[in-house]
This record gives sequence, structure tokens and C-alpha cells, in this order.
Amino acid sequence: MSRRQSLVSTVSQAAMMAGVAMALPGTAEAQTAAPEGTVVLPNIDVQANAPANTLKRGNAVNRLPGTVQDTPQTINVVPREVLEQQNVTTLEEALRNVPGITMSAGEGNGGVTGDQFRIRGFSAQNDIYVDGLRDFGAYVRDAFTYEDVSVLKGPSGYALGTGSVGGGVAINSRLPHLGNSLGATVTGGMGPFARATADANYQFSDTGAVRLNLMGQSARAVDRNTGSGHRWGIAPSIAFGLGTDTTFSLEYLHYEYDQPTDAGIPVISYSNGRYSTPATELGLGRSTWYGTSNDRDKVQVDRVTARLSHELNNWLTLSNDFRVGWYDRDFAFSPISCNAACSAEFLRGGNPLIATTGGVSPYKQSNWSIQNVATATARFTTGPLRHELTAGFDIWHEELNRKGYSYTSARPEIRMWGGGGNDIFQSVSANATNFRDTETTGYGIFVNERLYLIPELSVIGGLRWSRYEVDYNAGTPGVATGRTSIDTGVDVWDPRVAVVFEPTRSQTYYASYSTSSTPPGSYFTTFPAAVGQFRDSFKPERNTIYEIGAKVSVLDNDRLGLFGALYRIDKDNSLQSDPVSGDAIQTSDKQRNQGLEVGVTGQILPNWNFNAAYTYMDSETTESTTPANRGKRVQYVPEHAASLWTTYEFNRNEPLNLTVGGGITWRSKVFLDAANTAQAPSNFALDAVVSHRINDNLRLQVNGYNLTNELNYTALFGGRVVPSPGRTVLVSLAAEF
Repeated sequence: MSRRQSLVSTVSQAAMMAGVAMALPGTAEAQTAAPEGTVVLPNIDVQANAPANTLKRGNAVNRLPGTVQDTPQTINVVPREVLEQQNVTTLEEALRNVPGITMSAGEGNGGVTGDQFRIRGFSAQNDIYVDGLRDFGAYVRDAFTYEDVSVLKGPSGYALGTGSVGGGVAINSRLPHLGNSLGATVTGGMGPFARATADANYQFSDTGAVRLNLMGQSARAVDRNTGSGHRWGIAPSIAFGLGTDTTFSLEYLHYEYDQPTDAGIPVISYSNGRYSTPATELGLGRSTWYGTSNDRDKVQVDRVTARLSHELNNWLTLSNDFRVGWYDRDFAFSPISCNAACSAEFLRGGNPLIATTGGVSPYKQSNWSIQNVATATARFTTGPLRHELTAGFDIWHEELNRKGYSYTSARPEIRMWGGGGNDIFQSVSANATNFRDTETTGYGIFVNERLYLIPELSVIGGLRWSRYEVDYNAGTPGVATGRTSIDTGVDVWDPRVAVVFEPTRSQTYYASYSTSSTPPGSYFTTFPAAVGQFRDSFKPERNTIYEIGAKVSVLDNDRLGLFGALYRIDKDNSLQSDPVSGDAIQTSDKQRNQGLEVGVTGQILPNWNFNAAYTYMDSETTESTTPANRGKRVQYVPEHAASLWTTYEFNRNEPLNLTVGGGITWRSKVFLDAANTAQAPSNFALDAVVSHRINDNLRLQVNGYNLTNELNYTALFGGRVVPSPGRTVLVSLAAEF
């Protein structure tokens, strides 16, 4: 048996054994305890109306038992009501509701594209979780299966494992529920844009149900001269034991898309010390696209998730989550740049050539991954003390095989004012010219104890040990010389400590400390600069957060939640890399981001929903081997960011009903480099919705986005930015039975 087969067999057997021994707490994370003693709440039917006050919702990751209200950490929740009102179609669109998140245009020399988020300024490209398990793979995620989306702010190594520098994104899927329901939505509008989704649930026994979600879409970006993209997906699921002590659910997702890639607009530099700025701020049309017909992103995802739960008694819940996934990708991308000579010619009114060499050559990539997380949650007392103990293990394995190809024909010259076009095509080599094969394995053991000293005061102590192993091979197919082989590993420890004061069930005040670690080489195949990180024995990046905050629910039935926090994140052993050469260095830079976040969530009146948040971020490179960078702001971190979404229902359940709402997303300018010499302007978008329920089954909805037609930027990189869509209007017809 080969080493690869042996390792896969070992991981599979461990996952199967864990699946037999332990079980998933379906909604155990929503269980709470009254100050007088241990009280375990029953499972909540997901079809029931969830609290509008998202502080009262359960956490999306069961390693964090309890509700958002009593968790000593800033957690932003985007509920399904908001997703539907905004007609959200992607994860990126959902996260526009969360201030402090920026979108990256992809790292150079490696093709890290798809969903690339920075939470509080730090990369979260590998920190996306679905139903408590890591969602491996770099791709653009569709929201057709989303129940809600949460963002855990700050280093979260205990709960999420390696990475999670600025935090993590946690998604809850739509799973079977008791009762029957059928829904469908069709949407059309500018772009052109066409989309249809369906969601059907059928209860086949007293405790069993099946559910099916479907999606199909064809769209072209508004105000970008790219081609059209297409996607479709299907997600069947089945559940047994709903409403009982033992439940099991099984979900399968098939999702694929074919859409153009967009490298954006180059940044223009000045020779007189002024900040470099996007060319679109200097007159270049926002629709200008420098791609070719080769520049496509074709992805296919197949993912199976199994969740088993058992409430052993009224104080112990055992859990197990298991996932296996396959991801295939065919990708081509043309990064663009405008150097000093190009910029000077552009500023003189000329039409310089755009540099499109370097960066990402076409590649085909296939990977599969497997993960199992087993958790036990115990609530018990010893004498006068009450305990909430969570412990378990996390094991995962990923294999990724990537073949790179070369262009065999020269790309036609592209001028700044001309753009590219779908009529430009470059021939690609029939055989691969390079390969990169990676196997990564992770092991984790975690334990967390919450000890109630008195009913109102508790202390939390947690610890996670993680082992990260990499086996990497790269070179030229058929050529034995010049190959790179690395087989190594690293161990990291991440603690968590907090003090929580809850004078009532509607008030939580806390102070917390936690860490996370990013091992060197965490992104081997997508980012080849990571090879040097392991070869040179770099230390893991270390990230630490200190946070004090408050969460208070007010008004009748706690329908409105207020939250606020002061925080400080310190990042040590920061890595930097050259986006062209891919060379990486352990700078030992230290970065800090500290600030304030406040928000409101829930209902001001029973028919008036309100969700808003604001964050202030004071970021700084506190130590650097590049003296000029000391004291500079951390790149991609805005100083201010805010989001607001509110809706008001007129004449609910009456024939002449109407729901009217709207909101804004805003962030201040950001620097695009560590030296703070280039910047992207502030973003502002005004969105609105008007919907009318025609009858009990039909609803008509009109959405408007960026109604003031601002020139915004949806993704950022050091030398380029991607303009956001301009004013857009979509019309939807939804049916519910």
C-alpha cells in the first residue's frame, strides 16, 4: 500500500470510528442555562421563526456552546431574513453586511482567487466554515443553501484551528425540518441577470424529512466588459430523528460554474510623492476590462456532510460532524500592472501598453478533503459550582494535484484605453509544463471549561493543540532534476481565557484573551511562495486578541440587541512575499489592529427590523525590518467601516401591504501596500428594497443596488483594484406553499 493510500485509509478509519462513538448536537449550541441551575432547552425546529435579535441565536460552531449573547467574542450574524430581502446570491454579497471585512483581488504568483476575505485587515482565505466544518477549496460560493451567515471576529484558534487571524466565516445550511414547505424564486434584471431557485421540504415520517435546494443562474457583470457567467447547483438532504434525542442528517452538494476572471484596473503611480491611485479615478472608464477569452474560472464542487447527534442525558451531549469533498478547477487569469514609465505616459495623456506578463499561467487543479470533528458538551455541578465543559478532537486531510500549462502564442499588445476582449485568444500547451502535488494533514485536540463561580459570574479557560503536516512535491513532468520535495510538520498551542458577568439573562459583559496560529506553508499549492517558508524553517505567525465588550437585549421579549466591544489584535512573525517573484521572507514584522465595534440588531417595533454596525480600526506596523514601514497603517485595513439595513412592513397580512427598506455600506479609504504609498478611495453604496405580498403564496420584490451609482471597488490588491457594479435593479417573483 502506498504512503498516500495508507494515510487516506488511516484518516477514513478514524473518522468512521469517531462517527460511531460520538454525535452532533444539532442545536445544542443554542442551549442555555439559567442562573439557578442547569437547564437544557429542547431542540428548536429550524422552520420556526428565529429571533430577529441575532444575539439570541445559537452559535454556528458547536465548539462555542451557547448563544451569541453569552459568547465573549464579537460575532456578527446575517440572518436569512436579510439574505432574502437583499436578494443575496453569493457569500461576498452576504458579508457586505459586516463592517471590517474587505475583499482581496488575489495574491500574486499562485492564483489564490475565489472568495478571499480579510477580517479586520487579516487574511481569512482558508477560514470559511459550513455547518461547523472547514469548507476547503478556493472558489466563489453561492448562497442558495444558506440559512444564515456569521462572522467570528478576532483570532479564534481554539474553535476554528489553524489560521483565523482576523476571525472566521461560519455558514449554517438549510437542512430538513418537520412539516412540508415549497418555495421558488425567479429573478431578472440588469446585466443581464437571470436566476431561479427552489426549496422543497417533505416530512415522510413522524421524525424524518427530506429537503431539496436547486439553483440556476446566468449573469454578466454590470459596468464591466466581461463575458457572461453561468452556474447551477443542487443540494438534497435527509434527516432522521428530528425532535428526538438522537438525530442524523446527510447532505450532498453539487455546484459548478463557468465565469470570466477579472484582474481589474491598474493603479497609477506618481513621481512627485502623491499617493498612487486607480486609473478609473483619473478618467479611465469603469467598464474597462483587460481579459481575454482564455480568462475563465471553471469549478465543480461535490461535497457530502454527515451529522449525528445524541443527547445522552440531561447534562451530556455527544457530537460528530463528518465531511468529504471533491473540488475541480480549470483556471486562467491575466494580472495587469502599470509601472512607473507606463504611469508617466498615462498621466501625460498617452495610451501606454499594459503589462500582462507574469502572474498566473493556466492550470487545472483537483483536490479532495476529508474532516471529522467530534465534540462532547457536558453541563454539571460539583458542590456549589456549575460547569460547562466542551472537549473533542479535529482531524482532517487534503490532497491537491495541480498541473500548470504555458501559453504557446504571444498575447496581443493591450493599450490602457483599449482594454482586452473576448475576441482575444491565446493558444495553450497541450501538455502540462509544471506540477505541484500537496498532501496536508491536521490534528487537533481542544478542551474548554466554563466555571460559574456564582450564578452571575463565570470564568472560561480553553486550549487547543494542533499538529500540521505537509508533504509537497513540485517540478516539471517527466524531468527528475530540479524538483522540490518537502515533508515536515509543526505543532502549535492556542489558549483562550475570558471572564463573563451576566447580571441578568439579557445582559452580558466580558473580557477575553485568545490566540491563533498560522503554520508556515499553510497555502502551499495555491501560493507557491509558501514553499520557501517551510524550507527556511520559518516560525508560525502568531496572533493574539484582547477584547472587552457588552451585549444587552432590550424591549419586550428582548427583541432588540445592542453590542459593543473594544479590541486589540497583535500579529507576530508576519510573512511578506514578492507578488511577482514569489519570494517569501520572515520579516518578523509586528502588526497591530485595535479599535471599537458597536451595533444594533433586531426589531425596534414588531414591524420594523433594524440591523446596523460600525467599526473603527486603528492599525499599525509596530516593528519592521523595513524601517520606512514602521508606524504605517496595515494595508487593506480601513479606519472606518459601517453597514445598515432596515425594513418596515406596512399593513402586514392586509391586501394593500408593502415592505419598504434600504441600507448603506461604507468604508473609508485603504492603503494598498505596506509602505502606504498607494490607496483605494472610500466606498459608499445605497441599496433599497420594495416588496408586496400579492396573496398568501406570491410575493413581488424589487431591489436596487448602488442607487447613487458610486465608483466603488469590490476587491483590492497592491497594484490593481476591481471596480464594483454601478447602479443595478433586479425584480423577483417568489412563490411559497
